[in-house]
Amino acid sequence: MASKIYEISVFKDQRQVRDMPAFLAPVDLEDGATTMRTLNQHLLGAVLRANAHRTDMHRFHLEFRDIDAGGKGHGKVLFRWVMPASEGA
Repeated sequence: MASKIYEISVFKDQRQVRDMPAFLAPVDLEDGATTMRTLNQHLLGAVLRANAHRTDMHRFHLEFRDIDAGGKGHGKVLFRWVMPASEGA
């Protein structure tokens, strides 16, 4: 399966991050290792764009939705991506 484009919204502490509009990005869900790396990069990028430190990454999550023909998100959230707090923290 080829990459599919999703609308991605950024949340911090379960609230959508203000002043950070949803963005579109391709994600290939077929290759687990590549998918995990890509989603982690999107999450880290969102954390940094929110002017947070990477140690706060566990407070953020991404929500993915399908897009319509016009590139707008629609329907229910398909999945969420979050990094757990490190075990030593």
